[in-house]
Amino acid sequence: MENKTGKYFKYAIGEIILVMIGILLALQVNNWNNNRIEKNEEKEVIAKLHTDFQENKKVLKDFLIEVNNQMNAQITLMNLIGASKDELFKHNLDSIFYVSFGYSEIAFADNTIKNIIQSGKLNLLKNEKTTDLLYKWNTLSEIRKTRVTKLDNWSNTELIPYLLDKISFKQMDKASNYPWTGISKVKPDYYPLFQEVTFENYLDNSIWHYQQVKERCLETDNLIDEIIEATKPSGK
Repeated sequence: MENKTGKYFKYAIGEIILVMIGILLALQVNNWNNNRIEKNEEKEVIAKLHTDFQENKKVLKDFLIEVNNQMNAQITLMNLIGASKDELFKHNLDSIFYVSFGYSEIAFADNTIKNIIQSGKLNLLKNEKTTDLLYKWNTLSEIRKTRVTKLDNWSNTELIPYLLDKISFKQMDKASNYPWTGISKVKPDYYPLFQEVTFENYLDNSIWHYQQVKERCLETDNLIDEIIEATKPSGK
């Protein structure tokens, strides 16, 4: 009986050990499989981010061209403050005004970054530098949006109302080829406008807002370069 009991005891211990080994192996296989899935997900996310920010680089370039055109047009107008009638007649003021009021939107490809942040999958990215850059992207995006909104508000609530009885918007918009635009029969004389220090001050403040937008965009451009570099596939 003692021998049988000893054998049963040893057999039971052996069974327990085998079960434990099986559980440990199963956990190890499961962990390995989960790590493999996470690594594949990480590679896929990084590849999408890389593609998105390459596109964002192009989008920002086009937006900066528009911002520079608008800003330079307003600087041209400011440089004509105090000019004589003869000097003003040398310029197509309606065309310059049209460019200075150009409206441009910026729509970045940011679905990937939004999805990983909203789904809590940012921890998939093991590279701390990359996650830091993405957090910085979100912060800078909010700052840039604020600057653009301030510029739009200034233009729509201050500068444009000031100019309503001083220039012809119909004639200014002729460059757009919209059907309702064309030569104004009641176009005012622009000369008095360019003799007003108030106009100079309005332009000065407007150009300042453009400068703020431009600076934030240049910061964004540098950040995009960093993110593109950080998400660059190995071997490139």
